[in-house]
Amino acid sequence: MSYILPVYFNQKNTKVLIDLLNHYSTYDREILSKIQFVIVDDCSPIAVNIPGYINLNYQLLSIESNIPWNQAGARNLGAVYAVSPKIILTDCDHIFPEILLRKILESRIPKRTVFRFRREDAQSRPIKSAFNIFYTSKSVFFSSLGYDEEFCGFYGYEDQFFRELQLKVGNKISRFSMRYRIISSDIDREHSYHSLERDTQRNRRLLDRKQSLLKSNDPFSSHSRLFLNFSFKKVKEQWLEF
Repeated sequence: MSYILPVYFNQKNTKVLIDLLNHYSTYDREILSKIQFVIVDDCSPIAVNIPGYINLNYQLLSIESNIPWNQAGARNLGAVYAVSPKIILTDCDHIFPEILLRKILESRIPKRTVFRFRREDAQSRPIKSAFNIFYTSKSVFFSSLGYDEEFCGFYGYEDQFFRELQLKVGNKISRFSMRYRIISSDIDREHSYHSLERDTQRNRRLLDRKQSLLKSNDPFSSHSRLFLNFSFKKVKEQWLEF
């Protein structure tokens, strides 16, 4: 399974990411031997480095083009570098419990389905599901041409359009489990996160235009075909013997 994790830091440090990787490093070796972490640094002003004591299989990629709100591009890049047909797309402020990762590893490769997850906060209280965190296969992800990078540069709605095009091409969105939840962790949003402006006006207009094209006989006409519209490099790669 490939665990795709785009990150962007413009404050003081990258502790949120390192804490998450440290947490996963405590999981059962049998599980970790089957997971590739694909960490995509989306041109952070702060250097993203993975300490040598992190015992995980991972690739660290770095986007070199400074595009604000380039989450769609970072997710596309992560999916390209995923070595497994199974992929999880998520954020650094969420944790997948060990038992849930085991269940995903034991599951069949998703066909025509994007799986969402129930969610809880750090105090174990149920909260609304996150639309940008899901489990699927590479083939399902690319059946709707991946994320549309026309949304990049501005905030919002790339996840909504991704879901709507998935449904339009005949895939379904379902919950993976009613029992197991992902955890929205408490993180330091003042020092180890980002401070980008969240103005949705431009992307709201873009989504409106694309939704009208989704109703046509060719729903793919709604997708710009922009894909990996930036420069990037592989920074580091690690494969461990478990």
